[in-house]
Amino acid sequence: MQTVLILMGETGFIDSPFSLVKSYRKDERNGRPAIVPVWLGIESYYKAYRSARPAEMSSEDAAVVWDPARFQSERMRQIFDEARRFAQLNVPVLLLGERGTGKTTLAGWIRSHSPYRVEERDAHWPAVACGQYNPETMRAELFGYKRGSFTGALKDHEGLLAVAHKDTLFLDEVGDIGRDLQRLLIKAVEEKSYMRLGDDRQLTSDFRLISATNLTHDKLRERLDPDFLDRISMLTLRLPPLREIPEEIPWLWETVFSQASHRAGSGRVRLPAGAHRAIVDELSRHPLPGNLRDLFRVAYRTIAATADRHSPLSPTASSQYGLAGIGGSGAGIGTDSLPRSVARAFAESASLDALIQPGETIKTKVIERVLKRYLADEFRRIAKKRGVSPETLCDVTDRALREWSASKDWNT
Repeated sequence: MQTVLILMGETGFIDSPFSLVKSYRKDERNGRPAIVPVWLGIESYYKAYRSARPAEMSSEDAAVVWDPARFQSERMRQIFDEARRFAQLNVPVLLLGERGTGKTTLAGWIRSHSPYRVEERDAHWPAVACGQYNPETMRAELFGYKRGSFTGALKDHEGLLAVAHKDTLFLDEVGDIGRDLQRLLIKAVEEKSYMRLGDDRQLTSDFRLISATNLTHDKLRERLDPDFLDRISMLTLRLPPLREIPEEIPWLWETVFSQASHRAGSGRVRLPAGAHRAIVDELSRHPLPGNLRDLFRVAYRTIAATADRHSPLSPTASSQYGLAGIGGSGAGIGTDSLPRSVARAFAESASLDALIQPGETIKTKVIERVLKRYLADEFRRIAKKRGVSPETLCDVTDRALREWSASKDWNT
């Protein structure tokens, strides 16, 4: 059994933190310590994937490792089947999904399962959160610069395109890239060539691009040049919000709670199985707008209440305190997100099982009112843009559209 545990630890199948050690009986020591560390140096794809971290990415959801072996939903299995196929191609991949759905982790999974990975860069592979930079600094970060090309350029700087040669470049929040930079990136993506700031020489980089955004496709079309969007979205994957895959929440909660305990630095915190089940039940009924980040929020609050040295709460009270961080127990699917969830399920021919919990009822008039207001606002916006009457765009009178648009009551 010791051998099995050592092999599991060395190949990455035991969650950190842990240490592999060997103990010696007193008559076996011969001057050695009673306990010595064990290290075999075994490498595996799974171990590399778990340890790989993209540069500049430090969000909580990036700490959760997607493990296809633990998936419970057919939807997630299909997404990762596609991700595995896409990983083999030097073709740009665009990852869509709400905030906190694990897009950074999926980008790392694709890289780890592809030929476009330089092992030496695993601990800090080339990635950038585009929203952190203005256009000028973003260009310098990506393309690099020559000494003296601008004030403060005291030495030559190798940009991320150079670092990503034979590897994968990850652009998070890609919708924040300016139009001028988009045009420069088109050449880099298409021809694998670029120029540093202040340089007149063409450089080359054979990189594979992965981009991610939490914007909707319509918003992305408003932000990005059509030519650029076409090139970065040749292959597209959409990660669903947790409310659409509630069957994944039990194992994700287990992973998040373990990670949060380690990160909080409060020592190992234990909750009885019943408390974990109660939390999972509530999380499965909540819209979780922050997705994995909401799970971390609940975990940190629960750990804080349990590990309080002055006045620790009971497991039940700690669970309720944790859940209060996202709206408390029994939050259910919020009326603001329900119409969108129903519309998304209709568009994807998905079931409504996850939206209708036992003992709950769906207010169809709320959904109808929200959808009507959306249609009215869109018809009126397009009509104003084109300089025509809204009535020419649909079979509803302008007066009716104004009434739909003015509807604000969400509760009846």
